[in-house]
Formats: sequence, structure tokens, C-alpha cells
Amino acid sequence: IYFACESLDKIKQDYFKRIFHCSIYIGFYGSAETGVYACQSPNYSSTKIYLYPKELVNIEIVNSKIIVTNLIRKRNQLIRFDSGDLGRIVSINENSKYGLIEVFCSERLILIGDDDLSKSDIEETMKQIDVTEWQLIIDYVSPRKTNQIVLLFRYVKSDTNMSNETLENILKSYLQKFFANQLTNLSEELTLQFEPIEFDQLIRNKTSNKLLKIIDRRF
Repeated sequence: IYFACESLDKIKQDYFKRIFHCSIYIGFYGSAETGVYACQSPNYSSTKIYLYPKELVNIEIVNSKIIVTNLIRKRNQLIRFDSGDLGRIVSINENSKYGLIEVFCSERLILIGDDDLSKSDIEETMKQIDVTEWQLIIDYVSPRKTNQIVLLFRYVKSDTNMSNETLENILKSYLQKFFANQLTNLSEELTLQFEPIEFDQLIRNKTSNKLLKIIDRRF
């Protein structure tokens, strides 16, 4: 199985093994701007560690951010590209042709302990919730101290008769489907927060009165 969008955790591996009867998994890592530049070997198939060729790509870590220079696409105007992901270089033989990089926070993939949550999972979940508008803010505690992720859900209810507590419990039950462990057991890795927004607090888009948006005023 060649998996091109995110690393394969134990749950996904077991699923593919049961459905397709396969035993080797290789995940790829990259972006549209830089191309695919790293992959998982079978030895690292259940981790967030990727193998990359030093002759083809240069990877820097700046304040935990993964900065990528594709040495093949030298004409690309994005020479040093900020991937938006957080990670670290895993120490190996400096003379080796290959390096190892560990991705512990991705803009496409939220890594929570041994589990992961993709943004598409969240979008599918929110389609099942009766809300007029919603917003997700992803924050994290400094990775040098802990890998704890904070997910803040802001929402505007469609059904005003439903209590906030009921809606939030429904959301938690949908999210639980994506985790092998109970959410209550992930307190050291994950903090869920909720903020109800009143309908009259929505801001209309300047170009169209039909669009209503939640404005992030934290800063």
C-alpha cells in the first residue's frame, strides 16, 4: 500500500491488512509546492518518521518549523518553503545519503498521542452537527515541553432549543470514532474546548451580505 496523504497509524494498518491482505505500508510526505520529498520505510511505517534523500532536498528546522528546499526544482520561486508543519531532524550518520525527519504536528494532520485526526475527519464530523457556522482553532503547547494539542470549536447553533452541553456531547461522540483510546484518557495529549457564538455576533462579508463569518479576535 502506497499512502500519499498522511502517515499510517496502527488503526489504518490493521484496516488495510484486513481489507487488502497486505503486509507492507509506505507513506509519502510532501506538498504541492515542494513535491513529494520523503517517504516511510517499512521500519518506520507505524511512526511519524520519514526518510528523505539529501541529494534531492534540504530540510531545515527553524523554531520547530520544517523549512524545505527542493534541490531539483531550482527554478521554483519557492526556494525555501515553510511547510507549515512542525518537526525535528532525527540524528543519524551525517555521511549517510539519507536523513530522517519526524513530523509531530501537521497543518493537514493533527497528531494526538498515538492517534491522528485529519482535517477532513473534522469537516465530515461537523456536517453531522446542526450548526449554522463553525470554526476550529488549533493551538499547541510548546513542543519542547509537551505535545499537547488544544482544539477550540466555535459554533453557532441552528437549533436554538438544543442546549450547548447537548451539542458539545454529540460532537465529542462523533470525534470519539476516530480514536482508539477514550477521549477522557487523552487529557495529557488533547484538550477540547468549546465556545458558543450568538448569531448576531457573526460578521457579514463585505462583498456579499449572504456570507456570515466568525471572526477570530484573539489577537
